[in-house]
Amino acid sequence: MRKAQTFAKKITEWELVNANIEPHLAEMPHLQEIVTAIQALIAEAKGLDAEQEVARGRFQDVIHKRQDVEKRGETLRRRAASHLKGSFGFSSDELVKFGVRPRPTGPRKRKAPAVPPPTPAPKT
Repeated sequence: MRKAQTFAKKITEWELVNANIEPHLAEMPHLQEIVTAIQALIAEAKGLDAEQEVARGRFQDVIHKRQDVEKRGETLRRRAASHLKGSFGFSSDELVKFGVRPRPTGPRKRKAPAVPPPTPAPKT
């Protein structure tokens, strides 16, 4: 459960207490201070909740912008790496200083032959 839902649930509970106490204030005037504090707290909580939602929206915008920049940066890095490979050669050690891995040279590693499953011993 998201914390925003939990906070909204608490605000609803505070509003419920406030709404149900207000009609009985004439009978219980000692609760007036608490009701006033609850009303101020509810207003403050709703303001903070709205502010948090605005911040969450801005945060999502920043995330999308950062992802877009990341995607564009990777595209440009790949393009530069391709040009460097074309200029220096795919297996040149000069590529390392640009952060580009050269193509490995030398013999390829061979896969080990698959071992056939053992044959069961004949029953006698």
